[in-house]
Amino acid sequence: MNAVTKSVIAAIAFGVAVNAFAVEKDITVNATVDSTLDMTLSDGQPLPTSVDMQYTPGVGLSPTTLDTKIWSNDAGKDIKASLASTPVLTNTTGTGSQTLAVKLGSQAITPAPVTLAASELFPTGEVNQGSVTLPLEILPATTSPLNSGNYTGMVSLILAQDTE
Repeated sequence: MNAVTKSVIAAIAFGVAVNAFAVEKDITVNATVDSTLDMTLSDGQPLPTSVDMQYTPGVGLSPTTLDTKIWSNDAGKDIKASLASTPVLTNTTGTGSQTLAVKLGSQAITPAPVTLAASELFPTGEVNQGSVTLPLEILPATTSPLNSGNYTGMVSLILAQDTE
């Protein structure tokens, strides 16, 4: 055999050997899709699944604010915002609790739906950049000292596109 033939055979053999040590990794990709409405951080990233509130002894909890955007398929429809229930932080290692309040933009959000006007959310009438930035503020309903412990609770914000 000539040198070229030996090189080709060696390359084929090497390729087979490399493939014998190949590894395949599978990644399952999931997406929850609502084609009418969504809410993200203002940079388009998903909202965090948890946030930590800062506590100052003798004063109480400090508000936590996230800059958000609402995404809609219709810039002409208002958005109804509400809470599933009044959020409460409960001490899981002791006694005590703290009721929370929620604001979206300048609107206080409660279990009773409030209307966010489409003309204010989407002043240009375009939806491809999302709404104007809306601060989502989670704050104590009253500022007061708390008992020591680990507090946890859930803020369940509900957004629905107006059907009219």
